[in-house]
Amino acid sequence: MKDRLDYDYFYGGESEQFSFYRIPRQLIVVPEFKHVSTDAKLLYGLMLDRMGLSARNGWYNEENRVFIYYPLDEIKEALNCGNDKAVKLLAELDTGKGIGLIQRVKQGQGKPARIYVKRFTTRETPDTDNRPSPPARNPDFGKSECNYTYKNQTERIYTDPSIQPVTDGMDWETCRKGVMENISFNQLVEEYGREDVEGVTDLITDILTSTQPAVRIGKEEFPLSIVQARFRRLDETHIQYVFDSLRRNTTKVRNR
Repeated sequence: MKDRLDYDYFYGGESEQFSFYRIPRQLIVVPEFKHVSTDAKLLYGLMLDRMGLSARNGWYNEENRVFIYYPLDEIKEALNCGNDKAVKLLAELDTGKGIGLIQRVKQGQGKPARIYVKRFTTRETPDTDNRPSPPARNPDFGKSECNYTYKNQTERIYTDPSIQPVTDGMDWETCRKGVMENISFNQLVEEYGREDVEGVTDLITDILTSTQPAVRIGKEEFPLSIVQARFRRLDETHIQYVFDSLRRNTTKVRNR
């Protein structure tokens, strides 16, 4: 029997030198994902990691959807499993018989399938009949309120010592374009991957176009105007700081 390796402890900030694969917290805590196997969730995390490379390579279809290539042999090697297990995990994630977190599109004999990794959050269209009338428009962003709301998004706040109230009631798409310009969207995508940057962009846009009186952050509620004022001041340096901090952080981020 081989001698067991003697692994040392972490000291100080030594753990920050390593990179980590990301498995979204929602896949662990949201009830609809409880039946998904741990291995399938790990595979989804590996696929998310490849999304950044695909974005940098410009792998988009005609609808601007990013796709990845992940041949079966590479999945088997990454997860140290056999062919049947790898096929089963793909099916578990697929839109056909599985949870629907990926969609595989065959490209012809001898070519690997394109894999479209889907968002683990959902998008719903609001009830326009019961929707309240939007407040006065904001000249910086547009005309009316947001077109969509997002579920399962973790709310975060970024502090700034200078706080000024802002007027709500903004067109979601126009507002999002302004946010993208303000945070140097394309530059962030090249560095951190489209999935994460789009998620943050959507979150900021949702806050800026919200008509709710308050926003819940952690266990506290803050007036919407204060949160909007802080979010309006975000630029690429703030987002870079958040992403870099999350990469270094080994503790789960909670919002309860």
